[in-house]
Amino acid sequence: MNADIYKKLLEEHKELSSLPQTLAEVLRVTKDDVSSAKDLSSVISKDPALTAKLLRIVNSPYYGAGREITTLTQAVVTLGTRAVTALALSTSVYDITGKWVTTVDRVRFWRHSLEAAIACRTIAEAIRYPRIEEAFVAGLLHDLGVLVLENSFPEKYKSIWKHFEAGESLTELEENTWGTNHARVGQFLLEQWNIPLIICESVGQHHHHFPPDTFDADFRLPQIVALGNIISKFTIVKAKPILDTELSTKEMVRKNLKLPPERLSAIEENLFKQTVEEARFLEIDIGSIDEILLEANRMLYHHYLTVENLLRENSKMQREIARTKMEKAALETLRTITATFNHYINNAVATILGRAQLIEYGVDRGDIVDKRNKVVPAVKIIINGVDTIQLVLDELKNLHEFTTTVYHDDTYIIDIEKKIKERLEKLNKQNELQSVN
Repeated sequence: MNADIYKKLLEEHKELSSLPQTLAEVLRVTKDDVSSAKDLSSVISKDPALTAKLLRIVNSPYYGAGREITTLTQAVVTLGTRAVTALALSTSVYDITGKWVTTVDRVRFWRHSLEAAIACRTIAEAIRYPRIEEAFVAGLLHDLGVLVLENSFPEKYKSIWKHFEAGESLTELEENTWGTNHARVGQFLLEQWNIPLIICESVGQHHHHFPPDTFDADFRLPQIVALGNIISKFTIVKAKPILDTELSTKEMVRKNLKLPPERLSAIEENLFKQTVEEARFLEIDIGSIDEILLEANRMLYHHYLTVENLLRENSKMQREIARTKMEKAALETLRTITATFNHYINNAVATILGRAQLIEYGVDRGDIVDKRNKVVPAVKIIINGVDTIQLVLDELKNLHEFTTTVYHDDTYIIDIEKKIKERLEKLNKQNELQSVN
């Protein structure tokens, strides 16, 4: 990790070294175990804009308490200090970064971030994670390092972003350039703001490849954020391809979190609607309904093409499997036929050899008169022919198992032919010596 990059970030961007005073006090009060709802509301009330936004949020459909909440103290009592702090932090960071000049599509960025945050919160609820507001904040801020790096190195990041849009890995591009990536930069920034450590670490690890059976409690929130990021369909760049590593990580993390696959599917199914609804009362600009629908249609078409390609590949694979099965069946049949032929030819060879030997024996004893000396040479020719047949049969017996490799390997066939020829030459020499003797 290149420590110089962090030093440079703080030196050139003093505003990153600390949160606005009001939000810093909110975090301080929240960490104080003896602080009350009144203490927290008193701090928030110093910021009229933040006060108005929190009251709108607490009276929204998602947080609605069944009655109108008109004071911050009521809001804190109704939602709890953690939830109010999470909302204050989220909306404040959104406002802070909104002032930064950036070439990264800000609408797409926060659309993805909000969807990931909602996914993280819903996953946390599903697995009974005790602090779901931490999951929401970590999800919303998981890509904050992208804005920090882009704001700090605009020209360099513009070049990196083009490669990212072309399908290359953003973290690898960042690592090759600065020796770190946006996840760790985001973690560093949040640590400067004294955000709870578990949130900082979860942001820093949202691209981490978690091994199987990672059940440690310290890794539950990081894995929630990693999964929430992966299942977010609204990506920062258009037509971002789904990588094999993401699919394997998704399945691995789902199992580590002990989240049933059907529950995860239900979460993914409802993300679109929840993102649109909550963006409205959180006052996060994720684009107009028309823009969102166009984006949804684009994603749908992209997934349609992906499925079509998968079906085409599956069809091709099925044909390959069918052809392989046919070849295997043909080879199995060939092996059976060869074994059958061996059996019958062996019987015939044994019969011919036996008769030839009887003729030789009869000539030797004088039972068969060979006046012209033609019987014995003819018998030897028969025996040589039988030996040749036996030699070939022996080689066939050595082929214990036919495979497609053997079946199509000309070299293997040539080797067998060469071996047979060598054995025949040796056999002929032996017969010639016997004839001389």
